[in-house]
Amino acid sequence: MAIPTWVSDREAFGRSSLTNEEIQDVSETLGIVSNPLRLEILATLGRGEAPMSYTDLRAEISVRDNGKLNYHLRQLEGLIEREDGQYALSVRGERLLQQVTDEAIRESP
Repeated sequence: MAIPTWVSDREAFGRSSLTNEEIQDVSETLGIVSNPLRLEILATLGRGEAPMSYTDLRAEISVRDNGKLNYHLRQLEGLIEREDGQYALSVRGERLLQQVTDEAIRESP
């Protein structure tokens, strides 16, 4: 597996390497999105024109177990927002999904 270019892109960071704190942050974020269901949730929210209700989100993804979905939604804290029972990507979540999407496009044959 190739290392995403956004992890070490010198132009994006303006220097040649990451600090220990940045390495920790990137590692935690990659750990969060390493789960396929979490990426599916992010992608589903990213496709939506507007925030989605829990029921609509659940209908769009592959998991039917409420407990499992709730667990993964909690793991995505900071990447998604919940307001008035509606779920949407946070700014950070939008940026991350765009980076993951860009990397997947670059890696596809």
